[in-house]
Amino acid sequence: MDKLKISLLFLLLITISCNRQDFDKVILNIPDTSDLYVNDGESNALYYLKLIPKGKINGAIVILPSGGETTQDLIKQISLPKLAFEKGIATIIPSINWGTEDRKVEIEVLDKIFKEVVEKYNIPKENFVLGGLSNGGMISLIYTQMSVKNKENTFLKPKGVFGLDVPLDKAHLYEYCQREIKRNYSELGVGEAKWIMNNYNKIYGGSPKEFPEKYINASIYSNEVENGGNAKYLKNIPIRMYTDLDVNWLINERRRDLYDWNGTDIVAMINDLKLMGNTDANVLISMGKGYKLDGTRHPHSWSIMNNEDCFNWIMKVLKK
Repeated sequence: MDKLKISLLFLLLITISCNRQDFDKVILNIPDTSDLYVNDGESNALYYLKLIPKGKINGAIVILPSGGETTQDLIKQISLPKLAFEKGIATIIPSINWGTEDRKVEIEVLDKIFKEVVEKYNIPKENFVLGGLSNGGMISLIYTQMSVKNKENTFLKPKGVFGLDVPLDKAHLYEYCQREIKRNYSELGVGEAKWIMNNYNKIYGGSPKEFPEKYINASIYSNEVENGGNAKYLKNIPIRMYTDLDVNWLINERRRDLYDWNGTDIVAMINDLKLMGNTDANVLISMGKGYKLDGTRHPHSWSIMNNEDCFNWIMKVLKK
């Protein structure tokens, strides 16, 4: 009996090992001189994780971490790679969780990764979908806008893009920072707001009121500008945005209100894109579903996205 149990256990372990989907890590021959990837100790290496199905590959999903989030923590919070693997779709996760303001370096690194996987695995370059949470979503949207603005700017043009709780309008973000500092309620929030304002003052020369055009040119979306500023470059791109409306968290944890909610600009941008004729521009709003990896409630989290919903949308986009 004991021998039978051992044999069955051995067979089970073999089955699990054969069916397990593990990411491979590919080191890039590019030093991280722009702090694209932080919270990795003393490492100065950039890399990407890849999950490549066997056989013909129909497309690729590129998922970027949020600010400061490691690729390992990202993988623990999403099931998109598993769903993609089962349908012959590759998953690529670049080690970019921080970065620059103009995003030129990020685009160069992404293009190197895209060129590499397209050539090695014969992935159709017209069948890439990009997405991410917060900073990762910003990079995904900016890459997509740049690919439309001038096809020479990027290696490929994404077929679709998705984002979770992405800050879109830098002028509005600056104004939020002013309110956050004035409220002086959350030490974490105030510290972040001061850092953002100091950074913007240094890069753009001052506030949005002083240099409006600089903020419009640098923003993914500008609410008070015709066609949303740079948002016009998304008018023909399938886009799916996720945000969580957790009013109790905003008020009780941060003393914030809806003027401070990223969802305000997200909803406005999607509406403007629909007015421009985009028939596949959508926003999905959850309520109180945001939780960090450690179980802490927070609307700025991967958990606000329904993975199956997102993947079903991605499959529809790739089949267009």
